[in-house]
Amino acid sequence: MENISIENSFEVKTICDSFLYSCITPAFIWAVQEGRLISANPMGVEFLNSFRSSVDTAELSDLIRNWKEIPDEDHHTMWFEFRSQDGRIKPVQVRNSYLTPEKTILASVVINPRWNVETTGSQSMDALLHIIGNASVTFCSRTDFLEGFESFMDITSVELGLSEFGFIPEPIFEQYDLYDRLQKNIMSKSIYPFIEENLSRFSSFEGDRLSDVSDGFAGSPIHFKIFPVSNSGQRIGYFILRFQDSALYRLDFYQTVLEILSIYFQGLFENMEMTKSLYQCEFQNSLNHQIIDNISEGIIITNNEYQIVYINQISSIMFGFAPSDVVGHPLDDLLVTNEGVRKIVQTLSSSENNSDETPFIQYLHRRSGESFPCHLRISTLDFDEKNSYTIFVLTDVSESEESRLKTEQLTQRAFLGDFASLLAHEIRNPINNMNIWIQNIKSLTNEQSDIYQAVNRIEEDCSRVSVLVNNILAFSKPLKLNLEEIDLEQYINDIIERWKLNFARANIKTFFSAPENLPKVLIDPRSMEQVFNNLIGNAIDAFDNKGGVISFKISLHDSKTGRKQVQISVSDNGPGIPDEIIDHIFEPFVTSKKKGNGWGLAVSKRIITSHKGTIQVKSYPGGTVFEITLPISTGV
Repeated sequence: MENISIENSFEVKTICDSFLYSCITPAFIWAVQEGRLISANPMGVEFLNSFRSSVDTAELSDLIRNWKEIPDEDHHTMWFEFRSQDGRIKPVQVRNSYLTPEKTILASVVINPRWNVETTGSQSMDALLHIIGNASVTFCSRTDFLEGFESFMDITSVELGLSEFGFIPEPIFEQYDLYDRLQKNIMSKSIYPFIEENLSRFSSFEGDRLSDVSDGFAGSPIHFKIFPVSNSGQRIGYFILRFQDSALYRLDFYQTVLEILSIYFQGLFENMEMTKSLYQCEFQNSLNHQIIDNISEGIIITNNEYQIVYINQISSIMFGFAPSDVVGHPLDDLLVTNEGVRKIVQTLSSSENNSDETPFIQYLHRRSGESFPCHLRISTLDFDEKNSYTIFVLTDVSESEESRLKTEQLTQRAFLGDFASLLAHEIRNPINNMNIWIQNIKSLTNEQSDIYQAVNRIEEDCSRVSVLVNNILAFSKPLKLNLEEIDLEQYINDIIERWKLNFARANIKTFFSAPENLPKVLIDPRSMEQVFNNLIGNAIDAFDNKGGVISFKISLHDSKTGRKQVQISVSDNGPGIPDEIIDHIFEPFVTSKKKGNGWGLAVSKRIITSHKGTIQVKSYPGGTVFEITLPISTGV
């Protein structure tokens, strides 16, 4: 008989046949609620026929004495107690799995391939060797342990002929992420409720010795024994064994087996500790490498002879050399200084021993030849008696040094501004008095006289000084704006119209363009007119009566923050601004005019800045462009 089968759907039969075909030990499928056989593989048929001459009746309830004691777990291991025709009971360990969600159909697979060997044979040397062989694989590493521990416990239970065999873990397994897996395995045992209730008292059992649980616990399950396992004097868990009721056991044999398994457990712990140590060392090295390569300071390490043995990423960027370009080379090739590296080390070493140490700033050179200020610190590492290393910590202080210089410059300018304002006030009064006397002298003299001409020149100089004083005062005091929403296109047209006569006299043509539907801008019309008058006047002066073209263009742009801005470009085709002054063109007293005082553009920039706008200049031989950017009024 190849297969035993009863009525069933084609789909269920196909699943059952596929499952049975994959089993290499006796296996059978049955309706667990009725104890009725559904199907079995050929080895299963042979297995069942060993207890009855024929199983055509398909009633497992007649064969299995404890068929009603099957747990509800989807997957579990237990001992079936088979009845033979002569009335003897043979325990056989099986692995059960429910095939339906309702748990009505059960697949049972015999775990022990030597099921037909008598129980006494399980306590033989062959059984011990089989257990050791499996242990040597299971306890080899943490990964192997995770993959094979449950299977190893089942095999050992079969080889030892035990009703149940398991391992209770101590919390120490949590640090290896094994505790939950081991706990789940022991929870599947039928005696787990007793274990859970009395676990805290198990520490009283003597280590590395097989003991009867009933010796210390009244009401414990029968045939329940325990074997505590330790590693380096620390309790790591307990093997628990439950013997079958009808079997005879040699306790010395089990003591030997458990001692061997305990040794394997200790070996596993040593392997995991070593792996953990190596991992931590590797992790720490990797972490240190990441930290050193991502800090904002450069790190260079040299040996006794000041040859570079390590350079981090920041140092590579700082100097423009890849690590492979400089490792093994003298540090003097990288830190090119007049003093030399040894002198720097000597200076730093002496300063570090001083309690009032100040930062050591040294100018170094990048690969491009550019010099930059660098703050240097050093420390030494004595690796052994013969080898020591010097660690150079470098901080590029170019930005901070530039910021410091700008701060000093601004402070100086603020002081000069206050001083100039005070001086202007002091000059204004004498100038006013001089103008009064000049008018009196002019009224008493003839216009053709030499005195009148001299006084007239004095008056012109006083007027120039007065304008200069007014500019200084205007530049030094806060600017008050009277803002209005202005139609910018009409506003520029009006300014061009007012300059129309001057443009005609200087033979200057003008062009103006603006986009349609231009939004309004919020400006102070009077102060902004001063800006455009300065730009137009400068352009006319630059043409030097030779004529030219001045263009006005309005366009819309988006700022970096996404807000709309209006840009007004004022360009001319004059000779341009000299290169030596263009970077300072908006500073006071900087001008390219022969008679200019350099205040017009400085005041213009101040007005534009007060409007939360910007002004920039682009110049080249044959033309100059001033670009004014202003925010668009949000109220329109």
